[in-house]
Amino acid sequence: MTDSAPLSWSPVEWEDPCGGIIRLWPFLPNVVMTDSLRRTAGDWHGLAFLLPDDESDIWDDQAEQEKASPGINRDSISASGGTLARMMLGQSSIESIQTCRFPDPEPRRLLQAAESVSGTGSRPVFFVEPEDEEWTQWVEDCADEMVRLRHLARSIFSGRIWKRTLREAMHRTNPPDSVRDDEKAHGLAQASALAAAWWHRSESVLSPELQSRRDQRLASRLRGALGTLCGGQIDDASTPVLLVPVMQAWMPSIHAALKKSPLPEHVEEEEE
Repeated sequence: MTDSAPLSWSPVEWEDPCGGIIRLWPFLPNVVMTDSLRRTAGDWHGLAFLLPDDESDIWDDQAEQEKASPGINRDSISASGGTLARMMLGQSSIESIQTCRFPDPEPRRLLQAAESVSGTGSRPVFFVEPEDEEWTQWVEDCADEMVRLRHLARSIFSGRIWKRTLREAMHRTNPPDSVRDDEKAHGLAQASALAAAWWHRSESVLSPELQSRRDQRLASRLRGALGTLCGGQIDDASTPVLLVPVMQAWMPSIHAALKKSPLPEHVEEEEE
């Protein structure tokens, strides 16, 4: 890993010059976060996911699958091989926290909170991954990059590279200060290192140019979603906050993309 900065357990806020705040909230994939970490999300007025708009349907399908056969998604991924399987197998060995959960517990929990009419009432939800020719071209460019000979050759040594990457990730991970239970805190640190290693290995097959194109496009659409949120009716005198759950290891890149202030791209609220 080239970035040696510690991974953050705290959200990062970016104030849009056009108004409103985008709050990036870090989570770990397939891990149930503690109540103290959940509370760091704070108060928010809208929710945005760096995902396509059919993701909620996938979550519903996974929930039904788990109800019929608990652990089926975890077992399927673990048996498939590759870095995602390595992350899942590593998570399954952590006993102090809840891991390997499907659907992804934190994004789905936040979606359910946004859709709930109790408390503050339902809040706008946005899925910002685009579906157009420009995005399709980016996906095709990624596919071309991933089949290049150098990546095929590197895959031969994937086990050794994974171990090295995991060791490097462990040096960037500290237990969250807000979690007072030492076993849970260290379990979260383990899960964080595993997720960071998986993310780094996944990103390593993409060129910096492809990564930048993706992050800049998503940042533009986050700004567009915030603009839609600010233009709506919010029964609150405070500055509108768009909460964005983002994988902990990805958060610095998305924040860096926002700081470049890409032009907003209009995004409509997801219809229920």
